[in-house]
Amino acid sequence: MKKTLSAVVLCCTLISGSALAHGDHGVISGQKAISIAAKSVTQMTFKDFGFEVGKLDESWKDLTPEKFSVVSVEEEFYVVSASNSDAAKQVFFKIANNGQVLGVKAKNDF
Repeated sequence: MKKTLSAVVLCCTLISGSALAHGDHGVISGQKAISIAAKSVTQMTFKDFGFEVGKLDESWKDLTPEKFSVVSVEEEFYVVSASNSDAAKQVFFKIANNGQVLGVKAKNDF
């Protein structure tokens, strides 16, 4: 029983940690924050990761790099925007200095 529970906990940790948490990067650059946001947008078209914006529709998959930009650099995180002209929407990513995605919202109120 103890081994089974440990295996379940390990699997849950690996699955939740690999999807949007990129916490093993060390201190990242603004360009790396944009890269993480771009990868996260694609992942969010397949699954709702529990962020405010929920699951994004298929039109978000095809965003070009020009559609992403660093909006602000704070002491402990970056705010990166992604613009989707097809959906006439914009989402904002709060990405920690270590690369972990902390939040995704439709409004930049981080």
